[in-house]
Amino acid sequence: MDDSGVSNDLQLLLSHADSGEPTLPEGLPEGALSGATDDADGEASEGPQYLYDGSADPQSLPDQRWGVIAPEGARGDRLLDLIQPLIDRRAEQQGAEVKVYRLPPKMSAEQAIQWKRDHFNTRASFGLEVPAYQLLLGDLDELPLSVQQALCIDAYTGRLAFDQDDHYRAYAEKVLRWEDRPAAVEHPDSLYFTVHDKTEATRAGYRALMKPGLAMALEYRDRGKYPAERLEEHGDLIIPSPEELLGLTKSDRPTVLFSVSHGDGPPRGGWLSPEEQRRGQGAMSFGRDGKIRAEDLPDGAFLPGGVWFMLACYGAGTPEHSAYAHWLTNLQAAGQFRGRVEPVLAGIPKAGDRPFIAALPKRALANPEGPLAFIGHIDLAWTYSFQELDDGVKSRIGRFLGVQRMLVKGDRVGVGLRDLVGGLNDLNEQLTSAYDQVARVGSGAALPNNLGHVWMARNDLAAWVLLGDPAARLPLRGLGQTQPRPTFNPFGFAPTPQTTGAPSLERVEAAIFTLLSGQGGAETLAASLGLTGAQLKELAELYRAAGRGAVGPRL
Repeated sequence: MDDSGVSNDLQLLLSHADSGEPTLPEGLPEGALSGATDDADGEASEGPQYLYDGSADPQSLPDQRWGVIAPEGARGDRLLDLIQPLIDRRAEQQGAEVKVYRLPPKMSAEQAIQWKRDHFNTRASFGLEVPAYQLLLGDLDELPLSVQQALCIDAYTGRLAFDQDDHYRAYAEKVLRWEDRPAAVEHPDSLYFTVHDKTEATRAGYRALMKPGLAMALEYRDRGKYPAERLEEHGDLIIPSPEELLGLTKSDRPTVLFSVSHGDGPPRGGWLSPEEQRRGQGAMSFGRDGKIRAEDLPDGAFLPGGVWFMLACYGAGTPEHSAYAHWLTNLQAAGQFRGRVEPVLAGIPKAGDRPFIAALPKRALANPEGPLAFIGHIDLAWTYSFQELDDGVKSRIGRFLGVQRMLVKGDRVGVGLRDLVGGLNDLNEQLTSAYDQVARVGSGAALPNNLGHVWMARNDLAAWVLLGDPAARLPLRGLGQTQPRPTFNPFGFAPTPQTTGAPSLERVEAAIFTLLSGQGGAETLAASLGLTGAQLKELAELYRAAGRGAVGPRL
């Protein structure tokens, strides 16, 4: 396989469900982003800015708290009853009653942000009773996606959505069982799986994400910073095989599986019915060599106690509206779209049909011998996830490696997702600044040349979601032990007034990793630690030069 070079074109990880062929085989030219704008009304969506208790240990439920968001009415009552044992456990662990919020099934992005302000960002007190871990219950037609997206930037959010009530109960029992009887191993496995279907999108995924990401992970493991037992690359280079992946997932060791593939979209003639679409859309495509749909997953062991991190179109679900619809339509009108827009957008539900979480992760999470969490994409997934094209090809593999590193060292899965989408604040600020310039100067104001790239990166990050309890973690031996809190300030300088305790070395290291990988700004990251941007940059330079050993003595 030719691994040389990385295309500047924008590729889509979507295939036709009947043929396995890519829906957009030639991708889009880099220049397509020059015409990209934000929402159709020309205004940037506002991003939340508030960290619930950024100075505290993010793994600590007593500090961060855990809450539930459920639908209004009898349906919400039923879902809460089904996971009551999990609610009771979290209340015991945090030493406080679990807060429950109730919401209607539909809310616009603006309404979701306003609701968040009213209930989470009131600033009426220190906010220490507001849960940073938030579990949403119900499918996308029962509880709005807009709320999950509004909360995920500065909180630890996850969702449970199943078609059968018993699956909610089975998932809760699985989480509690692993907490009571963790695995007998201290280090999990970390597997990288690429479907080599010979399309440009998966070639780009392998060359620009999987291959360099694995090399970086191996380097970090050698330095003691990526504690995986088995760290391997898989995916047959000649004949992609669903059986290969299914065979790998039978291990009894907790495993983080990171996969890149196309996700199934509509067949070329369209889905026969909304029911068939909900069963098949987002399945893991192996091109002409098959696929893995929900019904193909085994009843027995499949990533038991693990996490599946999947990069594919509609891998986690299908929204009511695509963030890319108006952009793609404008590109077609401007003659910048290769092919027809309609097949690309055909997967979005028609008027009157409901949005939905994909069947594949539903089946995996409902399995008592299945994973504890699934991280995937809602909406179209582009290669822009890992190679931004602003000012040349810019690698973003650090955001993916950072998530996997957090998972394999036993962080709660919600912390990993928040690290992945944490760059949204910076992107929202850039968009807000650009449109503020238009508001001040008028429609003749010159917008930044990279605005389309910022818009693309922002919408891609906003589509990542976590399915499962955000407080779950790989069931590794020894993770249940409570670490003593620091009672002194280990820094050689005074923290900013917002914090009452010094951040741990692990939190500082995570912030440095995020800063160096380009996924967050120094000031924003430093504020969550109670530091100044200059102080964090100084520590980052030390880390870059000599690693963690040089940072530790300064803490």
